[in-house]
Amino acid sequence: MLLPELLDRGRETDIAIVDGNTELTYGSLRERVRCATAWLIDNGIRPGDRVVYHGRSSAAFVELLFGTVCAGAVFVPINNELTASQAAHIVRDSGCRLVVTDHPERHEDSPVRVLTVDSVTAALGSSRSTTPITAPVRPDDIALLIYTSGTTGSPKGVVCPHGAVAAAVAAIGNGLGYRRDDVVLCRLPLSFDYGLYQVFLAFAVGASVVVAEGIQDLRILDLVVRRSVTVIPLVPALAQILQIVARRTSAIGTVRLFTNTGARLAPELARTLLQLFPGSRYASMYGMTECKRISILPPEEFPDHPDSVGYPITGDAIRIVSGDGSTVPAGDPGEIVVSGETVMAGYWNIPMHAQNRFRPGPDALELHTGDRGYLDERGRLYFLGRDDDIVKRNGVRISLVEIESCAESLDSVDEAVAVLAKNGALRLVVTGSADPHWVHQQLRAALDPVRHPNDVIHHPRIPLTANGKPDRRALCAELDTTTSTPSGDHDAALAV
Repeated sequence: MLLPELLDRGRETDIAIVDGNTELTYGSLRERVRCATAWLIDNGIRPGDRVVYHGRSSAAFVELLFGTVCAGAVFVPINNELTASQAAHIVRDSGCRLVVTDHPERHEDSPVRVLTVDSVTAALGSSRSTTPITAPVRPDDIALLIYTSGTTGSPKGVVCPHGAVAAAVAAIGNGLGYRRDDVVLCRLPLSFDYGLYQVFLAFAVGASVVVAEGIQDLRILDLVVRRSVTVIPLVPALAQILQIVARRTSAIGTVRLFTNTGARLAPELARTLLQLFPGSRYASMYGMTECKRISILPPEEFPDHPDSVGYPITGDAIRIVSGDGSTVPAGDPGEIVVSGETVMAGYWNIPMHAQNRFRPGPDALELHTGDRGYLDERGRLYFLGRDDDIVKRNGVRISLVEIESCAESLDSVDEAVAVLAKNGALRLVVTGSADPHWVHQQLRAALDPVRHPNDVIHHPRIPLTANGKPDRRALCAELDTTTSTPSGDHDAALAV
């Protein structure tokens, strides 16, 4: 089922998208997409052309996305928070024909046509079209270019063919079991593939999506209650917010499923949410833009295997390799390598021989994630850390995630982020009410010496990336410009 066909799954009068006070049924959304498809074609967009959307997550985002792919073109979402220079890089690199944006001032020097979201929405609202929603695409045709965050250099566009996207939607849907009666709260940016796929997964079964990016923290729970939300995709920041506000109200029984991928969620925090939302379950997942989703832990296995991110999704295989590329036995750590139907087609405008992530395998491309993990005897995957999460200290490679997980298991520690400073010091930043001296003492008892942090530092909050993940680089830079202060001060630190 390729992307244009997802629109056919919902019943005419069922709600497809909620965006603030705007509600679109599947019937009205299909009509809006017909208009968008015709409008794009009338404005010179042809199969294979790239259309950039640089704006907030909204119903207009969804309309233009499906209008673009129904016209056989390629949709390029970029984060609403990107600066003019970051957006300009993506516009140039993608070779797009059209930019639709909430920020025309950031595209003043663009070499291509730039239109505002409001002007396009008005044009669609004043027109009607009888153009049928068809699928003038083949599985190998490109549906999306999704640009990576660029934390290790300029953002790279991941080439997402219709067939691989469809395989990912089917496999993730099979693993999570979204239903027609679900209402999915999406506070994630739709430019972020974890957020974008909430739309695809919901539409595949005719469910509803509540777009909630930018909703104030204290209003989140009100929205959950008012819209009878049943599924909440999490990042750690949202999980913390829900934990805080849910403790101030009575139990909420509509939520049946929490999910997490992209940024590690402490098992203790997940357990707390399950207690605050009776009847809910939690699915831990692992994935990356280059493959969308790689593994899912069935919710029923979370109590016994809280540190696992699950089994390979349908159609994919995982192997763990050593530095020389050989597969290692179960239980041994190494690099996570993925093959299968959901591995995307490489990076845009980069020759295949220059791509270190995507490499030819025996039958097709393999994704060398750069992440470390291991498989247990049953085939469950355990994630040890991404590229920047593995550091060498005193000659030993250690996972920062191990230290963070240990800290977050302690009472009164809400979040923990470990960083290796330029001077080689291992520093742990924590939020919550726990005393840094006490945290340090507990870690000395629980961890071997090479994993003992030099500093335990209290911060009121952890800086986040635009996608809601802990921004380890920003935090490290901030710490490198400050000195440790007594534990009673604002940013308490314990030097050891």
